[in-house]
Amino acid sequence: TGDRGRRHVQTLPPVEPLAHWRVAAAGAVALWIAAVVTTGWMTGAWPRFGEVAFWSDPITVAVLFGLTVAAAGAVVAALASAVPGREPLARAGRIGGGAAVVCTIGCGLWAVAGGESESAASLFAGSASCFTHALVLAIPAALAASFYLSRGAPQHRLIASGVAAAGAAGLGAVAVHATCCVAGGFHLLLGHCLTPVIAGFLFALPLAGLIRRWSRTASSS
Repeated sequence: TGDRGRRHVQTLPPVEPLAHWRVAAAGAVALWIAAVVTTGWMTGAWPRFGEVAFWSDPITVAVLFGLTVAAAGAVVAALASAVPGREPLARAGRIGGGAAVVCTIGCGLWAVAGGESESAASLFAGSASCFTHALVLAIPAALAASFYLSRGAPQHRLIASGVAAAGAAGLGAVAVHATCCVAGGFHLLLGHCLTPVIAGFLFALPLAGLIRRWSRTASSS
């Protein structure tokens, strides 16, 4: 029995070591920064951190902070879920990121309550533009997180992919929020604050399929 077990183990394909989740997180953030810099160079849209008006609006600053915390929590949660034994960290990331999303949406609702009315056409066009821009910036980080998940062992692949999509979109929303000059509470809520939530639900299934495909490819090679 022992010889048979050893022979069976010898026939198994070698297991590739999984990189530390911090390395994967750093890679995802680096790709996001590269996308932001490339987009800024091409379009001239750079963060408005040097403008006094940006920091003088408490809601704008609160949304920036909330989106940053939400994105960080979601990215950590998604990557940690791929590592056996890191479920407590993944759970903490989901809780922290979720709380930040709730606070961010609350800031958006506060802006809506205290803002002026906006026309439906301009509201939809502006919000859709910021949402699309955030998704474009999120693509590199989302692919990096999906690749890491395909090499790991997430217990719930669909949840992990949805959290990864939310985290990547949150990073994109951070950059969009820092560069956007459009005023209006509804635009802030729809085009910025809700981006991670909408992206998480929209792209959970496609990313889960991509992760499954990459995982099968790695197993067969």
